[in-house]
Amino acid sequence: MRGYTDSQARQIFRDLIDLPATVIITESEVEVQLHRRAHLPILLASGLMNTSIPVPWWNGTPLRLTTYMG
Repeated sequence: MRGYTDSQARQIFRDLIDLPATVIITESEVEVQLHRRAHLPILLASGLMNTSIPVPWWNGTPLRLTTYMG
């Protein structure tokens, strides 16, 4: 990812993982609606958004990252 070649783990966590979000848990999936933030375009470009990703330690229950529409 551009701009993070020499970054420390603390900066990557703060910019890309420690984000405000709304989590919706249903029987069929877990949806994480990410709120707008300066670094959200990097996550949008990652190809992970709006894609169901099965999580093995949740018995294969899919995780889906979306943007908050509220």
